[in-house]
Amino acid sequence: MREIVPLGAGQDVGRSCILVTIGGKNVMLDCGMHMGYQDERRFPDFSYIGGGGKLNDYLTCVIVSHFHLDHCGSLPHMSEIVGFDGPIYMTYPTKAIAPVLLIR
Repeated sequence: MREIVPLGAGQDVGRSCILVTIGGKNVMLDCGMHMGYQDERRFPDFSYIGGGGKLNDYLTCVIVSHFHLDHCGSLPHMSEIVGFDGPIYMTYPTKAIAPVLLIR
């Protein structure tokens, strides 16, 4: 079964986050934040996935397309608040700069 579920963005810029299910794997493409909000609307809506359980049990991995906050700014929220500690893949330049720019 193949399925694409937008968890953020869709109609606006910010919160880029798409769940793709293919071949039994659940892959999250990007995990961005919306810079126009200061509350929970800033983050993708993770409640749509995982059936209320841990994201680790549901997500196979996260793939970050590039380092713009609207594509990876919610990674600290997803790992520290939501509790995901599975694999996150990104390019080397994004990996090099991410720790500096994602400090809360």
